[in-house]
Amino acid sequence: MRNLDYIWNINEQKLSPYKRWKLRMLKRGIIITECIMKSNLMSYASALTYNCMLAAVPVLAIIFAIAKGFGFDNFLEERLRNSLEINPEIMDTILGFVDSYLQHTKSGVFLGVGLVFLLYTLLSLTTNIETAFNTIWFVKSSRNIYKKITDYISVFILLPFIIIILSGLNMALMTFKSLIPEYEYLSNTLGTILQLSPVVLICIAFILLYKLMPNTHVKFKNVIVPGILAGVTFTVIQYLYIHYQIKLSSYNAIYGSFAALPLFMLLLQISWSICLIGGELCYANQCMENYAFERQSFDLSRRYRDTICLLLMSKICKRFANGDSAYSARTLAKDTQLPETVVRILLDELANMRLLVETHNEADNVSLYLPAVDIHRMTLKMVIKHIDSFGSEATSHTWRMNAPEWERLRTLRYHDKDTLLIDV
Repeated sequence: MRNLDYIWNINEQKLSPYKRWKLRMLKRGIIITECIMKSNLMSYASALTYNCMLAAVPVLAIIFAIAKGFGFDNFLEERLRNSLEINPEIMDTILGFVDSYLQHTKSGVFLGVGLVFLLYTLLSLTTNIETAFNTIWFVKSSRNIYKKITDYISVFILLPFIIIILSGLNMALMTFKSLIPEYEYLSNTLGTILQLSPVVLICIAFILLYKLMPNTHVKFKNVIVPGILAGVTFTVIQYLYIHYQIKLSSYNAIYGSFAALPLFMLLLQISWSICLIGGELCYANQCMENYAFERQSFDLSRRYRDTICLLLMSKICKRFANGDSAYSARTLAKDTQLPETVVRILLDELANMRLLVETHNEADNVSLYLPAVDIHRMTLKMVIKHIDSFGSEATSHTWRMNAPEWERLRTLRYHDKDTLLIDV
């Protein structure tokens, strides 16, 4: 999309509000399209579909076990069956697996194996979700294993209680509606609330997912519209899946009762694609102002890239020498007037070069960066040498085969740079 570069140079202040809105929508579309092509999101959607299939039975087993303790298991089963009333055989199969899972967990050996498998499936699912969102936001570092276990397991433990509370609230509203038939207006209002409540809850779930899942700071205002759009789109796809399966008679004739499984996997694939595209829209909302520079940053010259690295190292060392609080990628980007994505990528590279140490601030859930070497020994020459020598230089086989040539080139590089290549 290099022929669209001029769009980023248009002065928005000279445009009318409507034209400014159209320009911003066009920019968002370009950002989403370019990021989808670079991030390979469809592969992540496929991986998450597999993880969901793997985690479905253990997660439902936990939800049903807790719901049974509160007496809501029959209501929960009825709601699940109603959601797949066109294809009841798929729910019969899933609930059969859940019952079998709960029955076998009563034995000691299977209990231990089942818990290990449950933890693995939950951590695998949540880790892949976080990885997908970190890819969208160009974040290379994930949460540490301790944070993953405490945060994600807590969410899955609280999830059944949330479902039970919402189910109880839904039942209370339905009961209240049946008791006031004479108040038609109030009854219709409650009916509308009951119909819209699933959509609202799904939108809230997407908003929280976009806000909390990436391992970086995401502004709340930038996730509201994408969360609502993703929630509404997901609801429409679910409606089409439920009410138009009956028209796929030829598909059912080929696969028989097995047709429910590939159709369900197709629903999961589309749902995760919608979710990840919504994440791209969140990124577009937050990074649109700096994206013109960010899209050029991936083609930065070696010299300019090294200069930015030196600037970042200088800022971090000065702050450390003054005894001030450590920089995060966000504060350093603000201080240097550079895009946060570019700063984060270069900070990760400097940390891999052992020039910086990355620490985690648990209170703010951000990564902070400190010098990894004594700042009184850290010179420009030292940093440039680390940048030049970072990574593998040659395999042992290549070194043995070309040792004289390698040594000659390394000598000429530093002492006789004007030598013609044909004379090397």
